[in-house]
Amino acid sequence: MKNMPKQKIEKPTKKSFVAAVGVITGGTAFALTIFMAVTANSLALWADSSATLLDFLAVFIAWRGFKKVESKNTELFNYGYGKFESFSSLGMAVLMVVSFLCIMTVAVIRFGDPVAVGGVGVIVGIAAHLIFGTINCSLFLKSIQLEKNDKSSLSSAQRQIYMIKFSANVIMFASLILSQFLHQYRWAMYADPIAATVIALMILASATKIFRHSTRDLLDYALEEQYQLLILRSLANHFDHYENIQDIRTRVSGGKIYVEIFLEFDGSLLHSDVMETVKSLQTEITELLKCDEVLIIPVAGK
Repeated sequence: MKNMPKQKIEKPTKKSFVAAVGVITGGTAFALTIFMAVTANSLALWADSSATLLDFLAVFIAWRGFKKVESKNTELFNYGYGKFESFSSLGMAVLMVVSFLCIMTVAVIRFGDPVAVGGVGVIVGIAAHLIFGTINCSLFLKSIQLEKNDKSSLSSAQRQIYMIKFSANVIMFASLILSQFLHQYRWAMYADPIAATVIALMILASATKIFRHSTRDLLDYALEEQYQLLILRSLANHFDHYENIQDIRTRVSGGKIYVEIFLEFDGSLLHSDVMETVKSLQTEITELLKCDEVLIIPVAGK
């Protein structure tokens, strides 16, 4: 029998790797946007440079957060990584709000006094936003996949950041094309502040969404009734294997689901029989609810 060819097993992409790429490209993009803003006389590019700096800081926060979580270092604390991610994403949301305020300030000024943009900065900007738009599109797609594999506040915030960065690249590319090739028309001068306003509104919308999800994850709360019923259905399926249900506790913390069930068993049962029931319930409830942790705790009768 011929040997079957070995299949190449691909290692899953780490969240910190995607964030690290964003840190490198973000730092490079910030340096370019400063050059473009100085040479193109574009307030939108100045706003874009401010947004790029804040995006760089936000992605840096995400990178540090993912590195902390992936280290699995429990020397200082065994719990709280979910909340750590939520606090990190809140920091990103605050930076995005600051970015919104900066961009809207310069956009209002330019609406009142529209000026034609031009110069070598515009040409460099067209090329730069085309290149970085391609890079950010790739990072955005990867962040979507990572969020599907392991959803958390920080991974959702990272996806929002890359979505904004890619969308901003598209908008700025279109704005600079209009400013460069249709500058003879007066209405083309408004492409600059309009682009800045659209980017600012996108940033504000995403910051609001991140803030809402992060604050929700910081507050522990019980599962909704429909999920509680799924737990009861699993317990009903194993009704003959235990004596009584002492307590059921559910908790959602940092976007993760925890379930604790206290069951009373017949004292004459072997330990192996009890553990078989425990393992069966854990597997079934985990698959039904996509839980992060299910504890089945044997207790003495009251």
